[in-house]
Amino acid sequence: MIEWVIFMKKAAELLTAAALTAAAAMCIFAADTVGASVYAALQRCLTAVIPSLFAMIAASALLIRSGTVSAAGRLVHRAGRLLLGMDGDIFVIFLFSNIAGYPVGARMLLSCCESGRLTRREAELLAGVCFGAGPAFIYGCIAGQLYRSARVGLLISLSSFAGSLAAAAVLSAYLRRHGHGAPPRTGISFRAEMLPDCVSAAGRSMAEICAAILGFAVISAILARVGVLPAAAGLLSRLTGRDFTASAGLICSALDVTAVGSLPAGDFTLLPEIAALVTFGGGCVFMQLAAIFRGRLSLLPAAAIRLGAAAVSFGVCRLMLPLFIAGETVSAAVTAQTHRAPSPVPSVLLAVMTAMVFAQYEKCRRKNV
Repeated sequence: MIEWVIFMKKAAELLTAAALTAAAAMCIFAADTVGASVYAALQRCLTAVIPSLFAMIAASALLIRSGTVSAAGRLVHRAGRLLLGMDGDIFVIFLFSNIAGYPVGARMLLSCCESGRLTRREAELLAGVCFGAGPAFIYGCIAGQLYRSARVGLLISLSSFAGSLAAAAVLSAYLRRHGHGAPPRTGISFRAEMLPDCVSAAGRSMAEICAAILGFAVISAILARVGVLPAAAGLLSRLTGRDFTASAGLICSALDVTAVGSLPAGDFTLLPEIAALVTFGGGCVFMQLAAIFRGRLSLLPAAAIRLGAAAVSFGVCRLMLPLFIAGETVSAAVTAQTHRAPSPVPSVLLAVMTAMVFAQYEKCRRKNV
């Protein structure tokens, strides 16, 4: 038995090395394809991901460190226990994570786990509930770029939250049995060093998120070049009846949800699939969660919960779709608008200012030491 385990471990290491070698070879011999994919991913990071997530990640860290989450949790503790079986501070994290962006809830839950507020099992399950794209990403990357419609953004936001709410309702029976009581009474304290600390943490988080997005862009380019992606898109096209371009876009979005911006613009029939993909998050988001957890928490419970939530989101979006697009096709037919791509300049300036904060904070820290 031990010999078999050793053999499987060595085989896995060899396969990993072979895959990395093949990927490196593809990056060399198919540099044009990989470069174009990375460039498109970098554009998404600068124009959609950083503007929608940076402030929320910094704010979430500040809310926890200042004690605001605990203080607010005491106010809504009874409501959280009554509605979803959640303690007050977890109920606050659930609400905030569904408007803040994918990795925010996971970071807040990990902080609660490390402080002893949650057990490891509870944090793993709640990671599948405290999970949402956030309106900034939905409106900026999907509703704004693909459909030019705030109603579409509202539809996807409601569908995604419905999936998370359904998952929380199923999980509530477990949470009611394992409640920890109201969060401890703590005051709200803002200190001067908190802001640069939180901004620095947000900058590091954004670097990890953007690195994951660029990595999945390389994976998608390699899969497309070797023929795996076209084959999968062709199979999906035959199964669903959708055209090849839309099918390929949906597969790429399942790997990296930020790729939904490359789907055919104005196709309202894709909205249920988009809602499901946004609710699930995709491979890139789960890689980000893995980087946050670093082996301390398992991702399998969260992935299983998000699959169920995505199915609920798909159904809810499909049911509400006729109500939300009743007037959209008419206005699209009679109104012509030019599209102007969002500028990456604000995100670049934000990155530069964050680097300046890093440098100044490190300089002050060394003086104090």
